[in-house]
Amino acid sequence: MGEMMWFLRCNSYHHNFAIARGPHAALHHASFAMRGIDEYMRASGRVLRAGVEKIWGPGRHLAGDNTFTYFMDPHGNTMELTTELEQLDEDTWHPHVYDFTRPEVSDQWGTGGAMNEFIATRSFNDPDKGSSSPLRCDRCVW
Repeated sequence: MGEMMWFLRCNSYHHNFAIARGPHAALHHASFAMRGIDEYMRASGRVLRAGVEKIWGPGRHLAGDNTFTYFMDPHGNTMELTTELEQLDEDTWHPHVYDFTRPEVSDQWGTGGAMNEFIATRSFNDPDKGSSSPLRCDRCVW
């Protein structure tokens, strides 16, 4: 897979923004941080009970050490519920390069299901048409 993702941050969290390779320029997903594992699981259950399509998860990423579950919102946008994003010590942390061919890089628990071509393709949003088409969700349940 080669170089595919770059993480950026503006505070002590592992990342606040990521740039990834994809088939076209687009927002891949917006992430909603929960206050703990219990809130994360309750929110995931609430979204599932509302009939929102789950794409991938639950699992735990290696980069950032955070939990994840990805959903497709009613407008076709990919949304992530997460918690426990790693906070870094600026004096001791060093950048890492992860081998995305290793399954534990995407999901160190191995519970989210394999990241495959179907999941990757399903989660691509439409090409960005510019600022005239903002991300919207009139019926979000989280």
